[in-house]
Amino acid sequence: QHYCDRRSSAIDPMMAATTTRSDNSLGTLRVISLLSATTEICHRLGCHSVMVGRSHGCDDPSLALALPIVTAPKVDPNAPSADIDSQVRAQAASGGPVYRIHAETVAELKPTVIITQDHCRICAVTSDDVANACERLPNPQAAKVVTVSPTTFDDVLEDVRSVAAALGVQPRGDRLVRHMKERVEVVRREAVAERGEAPRPKIAHLEWVAPLMGSGYWIAECCAAAGCEMVLGTAGGNSPTLTGIEALASADVIVVAPCGFSIERTKAELDACGLASSPAFRELPAVRAGRCFVADGNKYWNRSSCGIVETCEMAAEMAWPELAGLWGHHGERWVRLSELDAFCSRPGAQPVTKPVVLAEADDPMVPAKAAPLGARRAEASAVEVVNAQLAALFSGDWDGAFALNSKPNCARLGDAAKFAGVVRSSASFSVLVDKGREVEVWECGSDVTVRARVEGRPETTFQFMMVREDGAWCTDGVRVEC
Repeated sequence: QHYCDRRSSAIDPMMAATTTRSDNSLGTLRVISLLSATTEICHRLGCHSVMVGRSHGCDDPSLALALPIVTAPKVDPNAPSADIDSQVRAQAASGGPVYRIHAETVAELKPTVIITQDHCRICAVTSDDVANACERLPNPQAAKVVTVSPTTFDDVLEDVRSVAAALGVQPRGDRLVRHMKERVEVVRREAVAERGEAPRPKIAHLEWVAPLMGSGYWIAECCAAAGCEMVLGTAGGNSPTLTGIEALASADVIVVAPCGFSIERTKAELDACGLASSPAFRELPAVRAGRCFVADGNKYWNRSSCGIVETCEMAAEMAWPELAGLWGHHGERWVRLSELDAFCSRPGAQPVTKPVVLAEADDPMVPAKAAPLGARRAEASAVEVVNAQLAALFSGDWDGAFALNSKPNCARLGDAAKFAGVVRSSASFSVLVDKGREVEVWECGSDVTVRARVEGRPETTFQFMMVREDGAWCTDGVRVEC
């Protein structure tokens, strides 16, 4: 009954929480998983019977959808990619949570174990969010909080063991890890046999399309197991924001699999942003060679679950023509770019949007945009213009910040989205979007140079090169002072 009612929003939380336990070895455990990866891991360990709640993003396996939802996003996951990115980054800069935990529902479910993560504030609820919710429980100490923080392939395997240990089924965890390793070793052997003495093909994984972002983490190791070398990302490293389409020119293989997006959703985003149809993209060597692919970035590639094995298999199927379809993923979990239209127009194609209930709007998601100088622009001093530009950056108002640049500087940067990419991808300039920093701005002898010192570790001083344009001060360039 729970399985057949799994998409209903009217499931009684306590009814779901009192499902008959079929595994007596699990005792009186009551588990809430707040990360899609750990929900899948719990099921792979045979522990669905003790699960009593999940996050809104936990969608695999299908039976998990029968569990009560205890979280809600503050950003609409069905919004355009660029909007999601700007809102989430603004929220991250402000220090507030990206998700809301329904503390009352958590209290009703009486969990003994809550599984969360501390790797990415954007991906799911964090341990700090959980700690705040646990304060609402009748006995805050009654629930054990298990926190995973994967960045590498081995971290994901260790997470399987950690979850198994927390649920009292360590032998099952060891067996599952052994099974995963054996499957990956098969992929490695097949790729080695195909490659022979040839160099490893260079593969780029796009984790996001607006702005363009590379990859890293465990995904680079999945690609390595498939006989490839990842470009635009490193094993265990964060996903870099790319400066433009030209950054993909070095890739022999391109995999478009944005985080949280099905193949159908990815097609909708590619259509909306015009990436796949742009001349610059179509002229990329990988695209011209027919080696651009679109894959399921929701359940695979970006999810730190047992599905990393399938990600290895998919990478090998895409990289080596003789292996295409060997593990049964082609046409189901990945397609060629040339096959994308046919795949998404097939009968039974997944809907582009996800059913989701957003968090209530009484806790604003995006900080208010910086007040524009408006009619005062012509009267504003260079220092006031720099202060206004910094305020716009801190509040996530990229359009407002971009508009305060000179025309030549705007031409060099391209547009507000590319401007955002430049700032975010720079270790030095990224501090300008950290709202929690204290900033001191002053003139340096004349209006043409304004310094801004951003406090913190390390302390950074920027030189804003100012010019007069159309009767108003503009930023013509910014340098980091050594």
